[in-house]
Amino acid sequence: MSVVVISDAGPLFSFAAGDLLSILLRFPLVVTDVIKEETFDKGLLPGCSIEAQRLLSFYNQHATNIQVIPTQVGHTIRSARQADPKYQQPRNMGELSIQSYLIDLYAQKSPINPLVLFEDNWFFERQSAFPNFGTLISTEAFLRNAEQLKIIKSAVEARKAINAARPNASKVFFIKDLGQAI
Repeated sequence: MSVVVISDAGPLFSFAAGDLLSILLRFPLVVTDVIKEETFDKGLLPGCSIEAQRLLSFYNQHATNIQVIPTQVGHTIRSARQADPKYQQPRNMGELSIQSYLIDLYAQKSPINPLVLFEDNWFFERQSAFPNFGTLISTEAFLRNAEQLKIIKSAVEARKAINAARPNASKVFFIKDLGQAI
């Protein structure tokens, strides 16, 4: 069984920008508590972006199909916020929550085959710190595989839609994938 794990806010915001979130409904979708806060919950903030609004709407419509996993990283962040309301969350906490989740799955000898969807080099740089478990796949590779599976008509058109709304995403969005498939 493959599970799409959103590793950071980037892939979700990219899919929201390109109005492509429905792609994710084709797979069991898992996000960590930290990623939920970084993405879906952003739509609750005043003056949030259109992407954050789309993410919140998507979550509200499909919450029963999105599994939110509590993590130790998320617990630590919430505890820090309770102790200090001005607490500023360090960078890469979403990625660390995914790493924690994967280690838990591995330790439990879970039958789940996680598919980790990402957009930046964080996972490449820390690949050795992950258990030999699951598949890392870039957003670019995910789109190409979605095209091959006829989930979307064109990966090129999907990229254009995303880049139209997130022009700066192209700097990290299209990193070379690991050659993995859905």
